[in-house]
Amino acid sequence: MPGWLRRLSLRNKLVLTILVCLVLPSVVSMNVSSLFTRDAVRSQVTDSSRESNRIVSQIVNAQIKNMIYVMNFIQFDEELQPSIRELGRANEGTDKGDVLQYKQTITKKMSTVIDSFGNLSVTVLLPNKEYVASYTTFSFNPTDFMKKSWFSAVEQVSGYNVLWIGSEPNYSELTNQPYLLSAAKPLRKNDVTYGYVIVGLDPRLLQELFNQYHNNESMAIIDQQGRILVDKDSSTIGTIFPYFDQIPKEDGSSFVKVAGEDYILLSSHVTPEWQLVNMSPYKAAAHKIESFRKTDFLIQLFFLVLFAVTLLYMVRTLTKPIARLVQTVVRIESGQLGERSNISGVDEVGRLGYVFDRMIDRIELMLEENRREQELKRMAELAMLQAQINPHFLFNVLNSIRLKIMMKGDSENAELISSLSSLLRMTINRNNEYIPLHEEIEIIEHYVRLLNSRHGDRVNLRISAASDTLLIEIPRFLLQPLIENAYIHGLKSKPGEITIASRICEDGRLQLEVRDSGIGMTLERLEELRSHLVTLPMKHHQASRSPSLSGIGLQNVLERLRIIYGHRFDYEIGSGPDQGTQIVLRFPQQTGKEG
Repeated sequence: MPGWLRRLSLRNKLVLTILVCLVLPSVVSMNVSSLFTRDAVRSQVTDSSRESNRIVSQIVNAQIKNMIYVMNFIQFDEELQPSIRELGRANEGTDKGDVLQYKQTITKKMSTVIDSFGNLSVTVLLPNKEYVASYTTFSFNPTDFMKKSWFSAVEQVSGYNVLWIGSEPNYSELTNQPYLLSAAKPLRKNDVTYGYVIVGLDPRLLQELFNQYHNNESMAIIDQQGRILVDKDSSTIGTIFPYFDQIPKEDGSSFVKVAGEDYILLSSHVTPEWQLVNMSPYKAAAHKIESFRKTDFLIQLFFLVLFAVTLLYMVRTLTKPIARLVQTVVRIESGQLGERSNISGVDEVGRLGYVFDRMIDRIELMLEENRREQELKRMAELAMLQAQINPHFLFNVLNSIRLKIMMKGDSENAELISSLSSLLRMTINRNNEYIPLHEEIEIIEHYVRLLNSRHGDRVNLRISAASDTLLIEIPRFLLQPLIENAYIHGLKSKPGEITIASRICEDGRLQLEVRDSGIGMTLERLEELRSHLVTLPMKHHQASRSPSLSGIGLQNVLERLRIIYGHRFDYEIGSGPDQGTQIVLRFPQQTGKEG
């Protein structure tokens, strides 16, 4: 050992040992690692650009899906198809009033979907040159579509596929953009084409999205031939993307040279024929990462020196709050969400403890907000169910039909129309979420009467409700899904009996029972159903589905009651082969509640 080292104090020897054994290897390691991180930086920059491209691609895909949704809606909606086919069969001998009625029906039905998007121009074109458009046709005749070079290709589209046309000169007054991003598909039934639907997308939203990025970045949508369909510069639309031949074969990335500077070229398909391309300068994207790496290096070096100087003190100081934080985490893991570490300070551990406590606070708040959100969703579903048609118009029409039928002596069908009108009036013209039990039963009686008229008096509805339960208010649409479930799955749409019973339990709760005389279930199937209802979350309705009286379902009924009454609600499901199925619901009673 050198003489000068022997003369050092023990503290200095420890300091020197820490500097040599800890600081020097760390500094050497950081410098060596920086030499091998260039590829990592390049990959990181590419990933960052790919993430931006992915976000934009999602927005573009959403617009494309809107176009597809509108075309599918027009093709498959059961109310639109008859009117479209009748309009397609119209000729010079067809009554003009009928033609106008067909067009009004199609326009009204289409507007319910198109108005929710706001940036689509839709045309329904028929072989007899009749048409319905969502825009004015003073300056453009939709039959001119038949003269387009691409129109013959629409007929060749197979199955439910779509012809992605590309950029078409603007024909709609709904936008001042020079071009519309267009697509078309044939309307077929039994392999016979009875019309065509053409949808044009206003590209303004996409251009605004592209403009949000740096001026040096270039985003565009191109077709298979490399023609630009959408760009933030409208003057380039229709021209060939200059780096089309360098786009990767599959969705991915590559590097191209532009004026001696590296650019990252990314692509992703938004349809089978269209793809989104993004070019961004590598140097500008990597600048922030390189700056971050340098800053990170300096911070690491600073804390490394600080750690070497205060190592022993910090070990003893830091382990205490860390141990306390671990204990808090263990208690929270066991379900005690009210536990907090109460660790404070300006160092990393103190910030970690503070952020952790605030995170648990937010989790508790989010759980409560989620519960309220689920309840609001149920209310929104009911509101959507009740707001699809104009009640006054519908009731007036139904009453007019009923009177006409009665005047012709058909009292049976007039009574069915009356039941339908009453059923719709009770389900639509109400703002309250809760109704008395006797009103809910009345809804079921109308429902079963209509069901029997459809299937030939197959269901015998038996009511066994205690008189002291009739005024108790229950959530609206509670029994109808259970009745429908009993008819479809219990009776298998065959003749049988469905019983509704109610009584007051000993603990004061209301008990409702629905049972059928159907085929029942085996014990294994019953246990599977019970497990399914306990373990699976309720599936929400998709926005693309039209609501209906039968769209709520058994699982939704149980979930609604859990949200409303919590642990005060319970249910039982019993069944046996050829013994029918019974569903028993118990929840607190309430009277005189205004919804």
